[in-house]
Amino acid sequence: MDHALLSRIVATANLAPSVHNTQPARWHMAADGSILVMAELARQLPVGDPHSRDLAVSCGTAVAGTIMALADAGIGIAAVEDLWPANDTVAFPGYRLAARIVPGGFAQPSPLNGHVANRFTWRAHFKPAAMDAAQALQAWAKDAEDVTLAHTPGDIAMLAALADDAGMIFLRDRAFRRELVDWMRLARSHPRYAADGLNLDALRMGALEGFGAKMVLGTGLFEAIDALGLGKALTGEKAKTLSATAIALFHRPREESPVESGRAFYRFWLNLTRLGFAAWPVAAVADHADSAEICSRHFAIPPERRLINVLRAGVAGPMPKRARLQVQQVIV
Repeated sequence: MDHALLSRIVATANLAPSVHNTQPARWHMAADGSILVMAELARQLPVGDPHSRDLAVSCGTAVAGTIMALADAGIGIAAVEDLWPANDTVAFPGYRLAARIVPGGFAQPSPLNGHVANRFTWRAHFKPAAMDAAQALQAWAKDAEDVTLAHTPGDIAMLAALADDAGMIFLRDRAFRRELVDWMRLARSHPRYAADGLNLDALRMGALEGFGAKMVLGTGLFEAIDALGLGKALTGEKAKTLSATAIALFHRPREESPVESGRAFYRFWLNLTRLGFAAWPVAAVADHADSAEICSRHFAIPPERRLINVLRAGVAGPMPKRARLQVQQVIV
């Protein structure tokens, strides 16, 4: 595999989702022809992701994206080795090895490959879905062992309230807010606006809203507003969540490697895209232990399953322009 082909594969693979669009995955072509995927440790979220699970899941989506991109080039896979459990940060200082992909043989692209370019996060009100589209979503979820779909008004309302409550728990942590704002690009003049993080286009904000978000989240003003009982009213997403056609709960075996969970998560999200739905994570529900427990109990998710993420699904407006690092920045 020459560098030009590797670059094309990596450019497609890096369209995979990552927490806060941090894009922590890095690729290295080994001397034996295998492809190493690793996490750049400087892109971990020490406050929001202290145990590196989101970092690993983000690398897992990149692994899945690499396998799909190889298939687009007609290249099959001889083996995939999950390297995350070894916690190897020595082979490449500053990085943690996530997986080794061994190309081999010929492959036909998966039907999901054609939806990679159309997958995006929609952080705004959703439009109503056609009845046949909603029914197709329910039928797919019913047959998917790692998906539980909340689609009744009562269940969606329950999750909307739970999400806002869980979100406030995190937002009341000043260190969490500082970390979040560090990854938000709240002005178009930000030097990394088109490269990574959450910019105004992704957040569906105008310039004035971006300035307001920085003033509230990035200073002590949030505590003052919250003390007046207005914190949830200002930051809550309940009305937008209620506009979703459904909310998809994604869960995997509790002892599974988070890299493997990430590979499955990308396929899960691409299936939503295939069915005509944009998605918007409600990560706070899965990340807060009590909220995840309430959610799992309410929807009868077995205790041996871990809630990986929760996605609002609905019909969106035009796809916002992606913010992505240049391919030469993610090849090591």
